Amino acid sequence: MTTQINIRLDKRLVQEIDALARMLHVPRSEWVRLKLAEMVKESILKYREVLALEYSMGHISFEEMRNALGSDAEDVKMVHEITRKGKKEMDKLLK
Repeated sequence: MTTQINIRLDKRLVQEIDALARMLHVPRSEWVRLKLAEMVKESILKYREVLALEYSMGHISFEEMRNALGSDAEDVKMVHEITRKGKKEMDKLLK
């Protein structure tokens, strides 16, 4: 399933994208899709720990984290739950 989005780009940037797309013999929209997907994947890899921390702090939902991390989100959730249980046990011991 795809969703259409509209963005405004500087004219010079569009000219540069068009030149690259022509060199690669792909439509402009396909080139932009591929590059955007590459950048998103790079960003997710770079910010995996931040995503896990944001989930642990309750700032993002499990669904949001799973959308970004895929199956690795289950591992993060498991570590979060084990850590939370361990903290509860430590709190009991310290009372």
